[in-house]
Amino acid sequence: MAIVTISRECGSGGEEIGKAVAQKLGYEYVTKKVLYKDIELHGQQWLKWAQEMDEHAPSIWERFDRSFAGFTALVEHCIYERAWKNSVVILGRGGNWLLKDIPYALRVRIIAPLEDRIRLVGEREGVNREVAEKLLMHSDHERAIFLKRMYHRDWSHPDDYDMTFNTSHLSFKEVVDLIIDEIPARDKRATPEARERLRQLTLAARVKSDIRTDFHVFIPTLEVVHDGTVIILRGVARDLKQQERVLEIARRAAGTTKIRSELHVRGT
Repeated sequence: MAIVTISRECGSGGEEIGKAVAQKLGYEYVTKKVLYKDIELHGQQWLKWAQEMDEHAPSIWERFDRSFAGFTALVEHCIYERAWKNSVVILGRGGNWLLKDIPYALRVRIIAPLEDRIRLVGEREGVNREVAEKLLMHSDHERAIFLKRMYHRDWSHPDDYDMTFNTSHLSFKEVVDLIIDEIPARDKRATPEARERLRQLTLAARVKSDIRTDFHVFIPTLEVVHDGTVIILRGVARDLKQQERVLEIARRAAGTTKIRSELHVRGT
């Protein structure tokens, strides 16, 4: 079954559209609250960090902090796990970028002119125009920078979406109907090969998050990829002991899938 990701400008109606699509299709609607519950399974401390860091422009300190690296790896892992279950609408958090190689994922962008968005935010929050504009601009800025730091992508880049809708030209209902009309075509793309690719991405994300959330090790440039046969680890470890610890974590998380280490020890 198809997967839908929704990226939206603040005040464009993306949340309402995503919820309506999920309800009409009988899909699970994966919002921030759902991901928080998944993250909480890894410990209360991770939930606390998630609430502090989510959709927040990270400072220079946070960008190189272990908690931020662990949090971003957990977000990726949780999104992949939810996508693997199929029949989901995923709101925000870079789901469109993470699922770019999955042909049965429909990646949607919702936009609207600034004035229309200010009006919607003002009505929704019960505030005047000046306050609504400040809330909107702050939200868009924080969200854009957060995704830039996580995925090194401009969140408004048109190549990262399959469909873009301007809600000043179309009603929410019209947008919902157009998204739903596309679902049968996406369902047909859920081939065994495409499903296998998502499984591989999900497994690699699990390995990465397990490594990133273990504070006994820290590899700033860690890369974890599944090449279709094995999971490959790349990066620079502080010493041989840390390298072995990373391999131990990876083997445990990968289960029966083989691990190939391309890790280097600093100074060697």
